[in-house]
Amino acid sequence: MGEGRDLVRAPFPIAAWQELAQEASRCTRCRLAEGRTNVVFGTGNAGTKLMFVGEGPGEQEDLQGLPFVGRSGQLLDRLVLEEMGLTRDDFYITNTVKCRPPGNRDPLPEEIDTCWPFLEKQLGLMSPRVVVTLGNFATKLLLGTTEGISRLRGRVYPYRDGHLVPTFHPSAALRGGGQVVAQMRADLVRAKEALRGVRAR
Repeated sequence: MGEGRDLVRAPFPIAAWQELAQEASRCTRCRLAEGRTNVVFGTGNAGTKLMFVGEGPGEQEDLQGLPFVGRSGQLLDRLVLEEMGLTRDDFYITNTVKCRPPGNRDPLPEEIDTCWPFLEKQLGLMSPRVVVTLGNFATKLLLGTTEGISRLRGRVYPYRDGHLVPTFHPSAALRGGGQVVAQMRADLVRAKEALRGVRAR
């Protein structure tokens, strides 16, 4: 965890964050609320300068109320530890939508739009200096583009007061094998270098 100690932001608006989490837990703005077990607001250390943003909760995430707790999350945790030297105590991770789409289907545009205010407020309260987007949906949403992740990854983009690093969703790495994992590793190294620039400020 030592690698992440200088990423901690102080002071952090804890009360506002807790209020936002409570608001999300009661949300019924779209039909995804009808089938959820839990709202998956996010997990990790929201007082840091590093945020990961994925797509939406799967079955295990819905049951446990935590993002990235299945096989793809285990792969992500391992790659982040190996390439960045960080654990979930050192960053925060959330999704574009906070409720599980039925059957793990892709979130619909109107569902993403309806849930966007929660992510936007999370970004505003955290004010992360580096955001790593996992897969197409998060990357397209935050960069405001229709380009796919295969074309967008491999670069670091200016974003708000910091940087955005797109990479594949870890579920794609589970399907795609060694080449996709290697590309994810390279993207995480880019994120680490961006964080080093933050530390130097």
